[in-house]
Amino acid sequence: MSAIAKWTFLVYMAGDNSLSSAGDDDLAEMRKVGSTPDVNVIVQFDNAGNHGTRRFRVRKAGNDVVQSLGETDSGDPNVLLDFVTWAQANYRADRYALILWNHGGGWEPSAIDTIAQEVKALAYSDRESTERAASPLRRAFFRPTLETILGLNNPQERAICSDDGSGHSLDTVELGKVLAKTATVLGKPLDLLGMDACLMSNLEVAYQVRPYVKFLVASEESEPNDGWPYERVLRHLVNDPDLPTAQAVEHIVQDYIRSYIDRGYTDAVTQTALDLGRMDELTEPLDVLAEALMIENREQMRFNLWNAMFRATRFWGDTLLDITHFCDELEKQAVSPATRQASQQVRAALAQGPGRFVVAEGHNGKKVERCGGVTIYLPALKGVSRFYPELAFAMKHRWIKVLEAYQL
Repeated sequence: MSAIAKWTFLVYMAGDNSLSSAGDDDLAEMRKVGSTPDVNVIVQFDNAGNHGTRRFRVRKAGNDVVQSLGETDSGDPNVLLDFVTWAQANYRADRYALILWNHGGGWEPSAIDTIAQEVKALAYSDRESTERAASPLRRAFFRPTLETILGLNNPQERAICSDDGSGHSLDTVELGKVLAKTATVLGKPLDLLGMDACLMSNLEVAYQVRPYVKFLVASEESEPNDGWPYERVLRHLVNDPDLPTAQAVEHIVQDYIRSYIDRGYTDAVTQTALDLGRMDELTEPLDVLAEALMIENREQMRFNLWNAMFRATRFWGDTLLDITHFCDELEKQAVSPATRQASQQVRAALAQGPGRFVVAEGHNGKKVERCGGVTIYLPALKGVSRFYPELAFAMKHRWIKVLEAYQL
């Protein structure tokens, strides 16, 4: 066992897919900085090549493989938990960061076909595996998400649940489960959960993980293949390992956006750092907004929501809306004074800065120029996911009542 460091920075790279080469590039970035006595940079990389899964304590000089595990299923939550357990036993630290490096290119039809056969999916065909791999379900991080949906009774039901954002919802539930176990292993919440993945700066996600995580850094938008700028991120930690976590996550947001501006990237990029201990600063006014909307004339409420929704910035097959932009557009509709005031309070709760729920937010590109850093679930043209009520946010707050009223 090594001496206690100030940080152990864990990167779980689910790279057994089309983005495997991007994982190699990110490892190369990390090696430009490498581990120090104060900062352990620990990676588990499930590669698409012949190497299988390997664990690294990243060093500038390379030759940093610590373990070779053979083939693993990086979509299995237990594989992730085993990585965290091993790292805690061997690389103890005062603070822990866990970066989830997404399945990226998504689930291949062959992998979906294998899972479907294992769960004995009813009325399943080879064509369905291709359809699911082309749907939003392909972005699911965790294997149990696919197992649940593929286990539904018929292809029509599976299609609805693949495309209505339920894959995102189910993944959120699974993420909460594995992070609860992670907090038990560490004996405390993670100091930082980073999502080098798509679409995870979402209120439902943040709420699900908040008992187990202090700060969350994630993107509203789908990430470009290059993902996080690991050299820049790690230099801040290595150069100042005593930096307060709130300032460290602010640097990650700035470094991420700046890295894409510097390379001339013109498509949309977003990044947000959230202090999950301040979650109530947003959920309380959002409950007030939900209650105000429920008092509105039902038909007028639906009309106002529809207009605001289609003017706001949307993600994930039009199921996730930027809350700030949505509220701004809602205030322009013929809403009651109570709804307008509540909407303004929600937007105020999303103002960024030190000591706030949104510690830092950055974006670049025309599509996201009015974004405020956090999305919420409001599906366009589709019913509410049958799995949405399972989310902690849905169980404890009022937004689900708006969804139900809007969809009726």
